Amino acid sequence: MRPDADPARARTATAADRTFDGLMEFLPADRVLAVSAATRAMLDVMPGSASWSVPVRDASGAIVDFRIQAVSPEAEDIHGRRGEELIGLRVRLSYPSVMDTQLWQTHLRVMETGLAERFGHYEHIEVADGVPHRSTYVMRVARFDGGLLVSWERADIGQRLEASLARTEHLGNLGWGSWNLLTGEITWSPQVYRIHGREPADGPLTAEEYTALVHGDDHPVLQRAVEAWAHSTDPHELEVRIEVEGALRHIRISAEAVHDASGRPLEIHGVAQDVTAWRLAADELAGVSRRLDEENRLTAHLQKIIMPAQAEPSTLPGLRVAGRYQPAETAGYLGGDWYQAIALDDGDVLLAVGDVAGTGLAAASAMVKLRHTITGLAFARHDPAEILTVLNRLLCRLRPDVLATALVARYHPADRTLRWTHAGHPPMLLARGSHVERLLHPGVLLGVFEDASYTCGTLRLRPDDLLVMFTDGLIEKRGRDLYEGLDLMSDAVADALRPISPASPDRLSAVMEAMVPINAADDTCVLIAQVTGNGELMAHPGRNG
Repeated sequence: MRPDADPARARTATAADRTFDGLMEFLPADRVLAVSAATRAMLDVMPGSASWSVPVRDASGAIVDFRIQAVSPEAEDIHGRRGEELIGLRVRLSYPSVMDTQLWQTHLRVMETGLAERFGHYEHIEVADGVPHRSTYVMRVARFDGGLLVSWERADIGQRLEASLARTEHLGNLGWGSWNLLTGEITWSPQVYRIHGREPADGPLTAEEYTALVHGDDHPVLQRAVEAWAHSTDPHELEVRIEVEGALRHIRISAEAVHDASGRPLEIHGVAQDVTAWRLAADELAGVSRRLDEENRLTAHLQKIIMPAQAEPSTLPGLRVAGRYQPAETAGYLGGDWYQAIALDDGDVLLAVGDVAGTGLAAASAMVKLRHTITGLAFARHDPAEILTVLNRLLCRLRPDVLATALVARYHPADRTLRWTHAGHPPMLLARGSHVERLLHPGVLLGVFEDASYTCGTLRLRPDDLLVMFTDGLIEKRGRDLYEGLDLMSDAVADALRPISPASPDRLSAVMEAMVPINAADDTCVLIAQVTGNGELMAHPGRNG
């Protein structure tokens, strides 16, 4: 065994590994095992991703592969391997799709000619689970110290972030802007121009022009905001009406000022959102409230609008779905629990439940906005983790008074793959046969930390599997641990399924009947999905489906 070989790796070597180990014997020993001090010192101070590799030759002397011998500290490959994890990898074995590409030919040509080359746009394709993943890189290849010095930089991340930001601005009908108080320079994002009905070629409105655009009754609101920014660095939120194309628009602005050491304001940075639709909806709710004689009648009416009753299970791609909203027994109670089950235009299914803290019209209004935002982001083909990351950022910036929990899942019926994540929400249950388990993939509560991010769990489902999603009113009871409530609920689901055939559609109804709320003082939502379809499951890495 060579001195640099990993014993654990040697025990699991494939036939291909052993073949290339043999080929390595054609390299001089000092090139296989040693990296010069100059090469290592240079890589240690190189920013970004860079590696130094040596050629692997066959018996005839032809180059058949390259082996990475040293890397920069920040190096990261397409699989997420970092730094020293890359040392010892062979290009052909680790990145098989690079063969027969222009990049591979460049490696061979640079080794032969010694002339460095640069790729301004190299598209790398890796296939995982039968799905091609594309990444674009800027790459530089140079011969150095008997090997190849290769540096790479992801070129598509910034483009994807820019596209995601544009989609978020469009979906939330919001944009950002800044005002330099020293130079007078004003910058608007594209959506701010659209909100104000203005062409970007005309440039942003000056402070005087904007004041003239604001409805006269709202001038005091704008003046108070200017005074707040002049004396404080705390965020300040306001709402004003502006006239655009003959109609009034309600604009919510949240901004903060940057001050110098003496306390003088230098710049104002903020976010503007067109909340006209939300304001009209709130006004409509207020109108309904005025037309009803009793608060209980209003509550019943709003509950039917927000969360209509579902008498029978519905059919979605690959699923039978049943949902139920049960209000608290408290008179006039209007809570923030909700669920959503809807087919998306790409063939997937969105399954989600959530809970907005608080009660009354404010909680119900926030709940409606969150539910619609999640649905809109799902139609824009965001995965559950991206949805919650965007939603959390919007809550922190635009509704800092709102806290919420959510569980969001996206089901792909073609291969019965489920991707899910949750933010401060009870885990969903998976019932397979009469066995019940929790699907844990936790994330922090929405609206608390603006920089919070979320990741997805992935699971391959089987026909007749049941997914049980619910809000905390189903299991939470004062003086008792939440996990004790989860255990009792899991037992109730298992007991409901034992006398029923695994393939029976009555499994769905039986579990729904077993979902009895523990806390009658809280509203609850239950969403249950049963997987339909036949056939054997394909292997799924990381979990025995």
